[in-house]
Amino acid sequence: LAENVKSLVATDHPVLATVAKYFFDLSGKRFRPTIILLISRALRAHALATGYTFQSTSQSKSEEDILESQRRLAEITEMIHTASIVHDDVIDFADTRRGIRSANSQFGNKVAVLAGDFLLARASVALARLQSCDVVELLSTVIEDLVRGEIMQMKAALSSDSNSFNYYETKTYLKTASLIAKSCQAAAVLADHPPHM
Repeated sequence: LAENVKSLVATDHPVLATVAKYFFDLSGKRFRPTIILLISRALRAHALATGYTFQSTSQSKSEEDILESQRRLAEITEMIHTASIVHDDVIDFADTRRGIRSANSQFGNKVAVLAGDFLLARASVALARLQSCDVVELLSTVIEDLVRGEIMQMKAALSSDSNSFNYYETKTYLKTASLIAKSCQAAAVLADHPPHM
């Protein structure tokens, strides 16, 4: 997974190449892509157990019965997540991320913002190559949700509603859960599962 993501963000621009290498050489948990791959396997197992026949039999599957498009979706999800934390670190003036200097601390705010934008651009290209308008819409909505959640967090000090559990729950969904939920939904769409799955 990490090597595939590195190939998706490969560039001949020396600054962007250095920053991209910096992001993806860190050994993170890869929680989000793992969830996407597990959901993909579970959807396949459920389909086989219930006799559901896939419409997309032309897609090649890996040894774990995960469609290549689902694997690519997991990589895209990691790229979007990484871009969002790079942007978060700039907004929050963070010096470190997981005990290592943050990108903005290492390269400066301008380069960090542009690098985050570059990751989102590469994720968008990879997303378009999946050739599913429904999946593009789901993941584009995630990017909007991330921005809305960050604005809610920034305005929390100024909002009288910010102390309510509903406010906290909405902000947390937008900043964190939306990416996981909509990526899982997209994994089902890519395998042509019916909406109720």
